[in-house]
Amino acid sequence: MTIHSSPGRRATAVLAAAAIGLVGLAATAAPASADTLPPPPGWPEFGYQGVITSKGPEAIWNPTNEFIFPSVFHAGEHLEDPLAEWYLYYAPHDDPGGISVRYSDSLEGPWTEYAGNPIIEDVWEPHFAVPHVSSADAIWNEEVGRMFLYFHGTNSQTRWAESDDGVTFDYGGIAVDNAMGGPQVTETSYARVFEHPDPDSGYAYGMFYMGNERDDVRRIRLAESVDGREWTVDPDYVVAPGVEEGQNVSSGDLWEWDGELYVIYHASSGKSYARTIDETLREVGETPIVLHEASGLGDDVGRVAAPQVVTDDGETYLFYESGDRLGATIAWAKDGADVVIPPPFGGFPEDPTNPVFEVCAAPGSDEFDGDALAPGAWDRVLREDAARHTVADGALTIPTYEGGVAAAPLLQQELPDGAWQVTTKVTVEAAQRFQQAGLLLWRADDDYVKLDLGQATPGPRLELVQHVRGSNRMDSAAPAIAGTSTIWLRLTSDGDAVRAHISYDGETFERYGRDVADAGTFTHVGPYAFRGTTGAPEIPASFDFFRLSPDAAAYQACLAGLTGGFSDVERDQLFAQDIAWLAQHGISRGWELPDGTREFRPLTPIARDAMAAFLHRQAGSPDVDLPPASPFTDVAPDDQFYDEIVWLAQEGISTGWADGDGTASFRPLEPIGRDAMAAFLYRMADSPEHEAPPVSPFTDMGPATQFYPEVTWLVTEGVATGWLGNDGTAIYRPTTPINRDAMAAFLHRYDDAGFTDVEGSSG
Repeated sequence: MTIHSSPGRRATAVLAAAAIGLVGLAATAAPASADTLPPPPGWPEFGYQGVITSKGPEAIWNPTNEFIFPSVFHAGEHLEDPLAEWYLYYAPHDDPGGISVRYSDSLEGPWTEYAGNPIIEDVWEPHFAVPHVSSADAIWNEEVGRMFLYFHGTNSQTRWAESDDGVTFDYGGIAVDNAMGGPQVTETSYARVFEHPDPDSGYAYGMFYMGNERDDVRRIRLAESVDGREWTVDPDYVVAPGVEEGQNVSSGDLWEWDGELYVIYHASSGKSYARTIDETLREVGETPIVLHEASGLGDDVGRVAAPQVVTDDGETYLFYESGDRLGATIAWAKDGADVVIPPPFGGFPEDPTNPVFEVCAAPGSDEFDGDALAPGAWDRVLREDAARHTVADGALTIPTYEGGVAAAPLLQQELPDGAWQVTTKVTVEAAQRFQQAGLLLWRADDDYVKLDLGQATPGPRLELVQHVRGSNRMDSAAPAIAGTSTIWLRLTSDGDAVRAHISYDGETFERYGRDVADAGTFTHVGPYAFRGTTGAPEIPASFDFFRLSPDAAAYQACLAGLTGGFSDVERDQLFAQDIAWLAQHGISRGWELPDGTREFRPLTPIARDAMAAFLHRQAGSPDVDLPPASPFTDVAPDDQFYDEIVWLAQEGISTGWADGDGTASFRPLEPIGRDAMAAFLYRMADSPEHEAPPVSPFTDMGPATQFYPEVTWLVTEGVATGWLGNDGTAIYRPTTPINRDAMAAFLHRYDDAGFTDVEGSSG
């Protein structure tokens, strides 16, 4: 809806709509696919700024923990003595709904909730009594001199009410209903009303609304009116869904941008779109342009629904319904702004390279390695005598026990105080009703929350269920990937509420369902599986891990340990774990820089003197009985690593080079080759018996090559592997200087093979 302004003046308000969404791009124009057109120059690029509608205890009207369909109205332009310059209308969708309003003097907020919410309820005697009222859309009716507010209730009827102040209303009547659309129409809702753009049409107002039909496909339809009260429905569709949009389109609106008219709408794809349209509202472009989708950053994920664009003082804003359908909230974005990423819920770190904390999981986690549960990780098993869970092959397997929470054995861990986060990966081939597996948050057998993948009457479902003494609050939907039997489940508490997330790939997590209040009163959490009492067969549910997330401080400390605390080592780079192992055990300290950070310099070849230091420390830094004179002519007692070089000579690990006059030199600053390194490690292991193979495992070494026995011994023990050459054969590169990162790997493998006992010696 575009409303033209004059100086002094009402701002241009551009209303758009969308109600289903997934994840997308940051504040950049979405790239065109084969089924969309590229956006024209100057297309708005919205950056998420935050949430407007709080769901906390301070909320005045929040019956179902979800809000939809924002409508911004410029109250200061039309109303006498308004509460503020701008009004924002919205409502819950689920029963009982209830039209609500917030107000602010700035489009950037803060927005204050009206104390009298809801301003229109599901019962308005003597006019109607319906299950819910929702999807309010406000417009100023210039001819009448009043605000008109359109809303649906029930889904088969779009009504209107009139107001002088925007908070108290007189009932108007039914604007459009199913019968006006034809015998196939089953829903008439989600309407947006705008000034008719065609001065020759004879109509003052146009309306785009969602019409659902018996084929269960939602399309956008057109109605027109001379006064905003009496409406005529056009028999043709404005927009029917195409390949790009998916099954449904809805909540259309008229938008004018840069002199062009568009019908904008949302679709099952989770995006909002725009199609060109002429002023008669009947010639519509065949291919959509992506108007907006979520950035996928921070909280800006899930649905981008019912967006409304408002331009004021040269700034363009987007107000929209954000998040999953069952727990939506009203968010706002700004054209040209960066995406605002709030602190994660609960304060837990979010690391795209380690999304499920395979590295640095908090104490209490269980990887289900071996054949038993991790010692100390689990607090109890309810109904333990009947428990039949097993640990094998890197997984916990729980049979789908007969019964429910009050009957099934439950493996449980006591919850910590304050914030916590738990993640698991579960696989269950649920094919019959009530077979299910997932995470169970427990307060009592009749007071719990479960997040699961299972089979219900409609088919496979993801469910978030809060059960309190016989009463269920359920958020349920079919998995986004049809046929999936594996899902990652996550429950997070900030100490006050619990939030659920799901993932189909273990990398990207989507918020799922509504938050659960009173988090601090739950006592235990754990994996579960059962099948109810319907006679469904018992099947196994497999859990790959059960992980508690570290807090931010613990995670940073852990990562520092994984990289050795070196500023030039990344956790995911080659040999990073080996470098960290070296640092953890004091074998390498690296270089300290003036700013206090340390470098390892992983790609620097290691010199022979530093190699001596590494080996001495790996051996536990034994005492050295220093001789009266250096064993090497080029190493003096005051040289760095003198003691370690002497120890190397005394242990027979290095003999140096004969100088021809009865003396020897060590060449301390010369890089050590990979062949000589093999000799050092072989001698450090007391030169064990080894029969070198007659055929070399490497094409660049033969039995006559210096240090061939030592190198092949290293290969036999799994300490060295070499490289695959371009022709698929293995090479060792014996005379190539060994870099510091590769040396870390050699020493770590050497210890793992049992030739040193660094773990034991370091306590």
